[in-house]
Amino acid sequence: MFSSYIFDLDGTLINSSKEVLLCFKKAFKKANYPVKEERLNSNVIGPPLRDIIRIIAPELKDEELIGEIENNFRELYDYDENDISELYPGVPDILSDLKRQGKRIFLATFKPKKPTERILRQFKLEVFEDVYTIDKFEKHITKAEMIEDIIKKYSLLKSETAMVGDAKSDMTAAKEAKVTAIGALWGYGTDKAPLRETADYCINNLKELICQK
Repeated sequence: MFSSYIFDLDGTLINSSKEVLLCFKKAFKKANYPVKEERLNSNVIGPPLRDIIRIIAPELKDEELIGEIENNFRELYDYDENDISELYPGVPDILSDLKRQGKRIFLATFKPKKPTERILRQFKLEVFEDVYTIDKFEKHITKAEMIEDIIKKYSLLKSETAMVGDAKSDMTAAKEAKVTAIGALWGYGTDKAPLRETADYCINNLKELICQK
């Protein structure tokens, strides 16, 4: 149906919730800031790092301390060679099938470059035509700006391009960039109503992207 796909990473291709939450737990502990265990759940994953910290600890207003927790997290997560994240079923084969069918595939994630490259190496997912991270350029960019830049750089047709992600924010970004929004129903969070309401289509697994002959 589409000639190009732009994929989100966390909650769409990999389940990094255990790894991310473990690193957040350690980051808060290293900063000597107690946080309630029940706030460390997969529902917080998806937004940029500082936003996640504010979701976990909404009462925290000290920007210096937030910065310390952010730095702690990056030190732990960016270089963790014992990452306990997991691939969702069939991801490498499905991405390879899409490429064999002549589809152009890209990655757009709020992760920084270092951990993204580490994860792609770890799971042998170095198959994307280009990878957009939040720090790809001199200033942080939004998911919609990532999509827009990919489309412009690679001369893609918006009518033939789809964004695939598990969060409402992915769908909103797709709508802002005027591409089709495909919601991944297996991602983070238990309440999928916001995703369903925002997406143009929803899929239960990545195999539904493969053109059947």
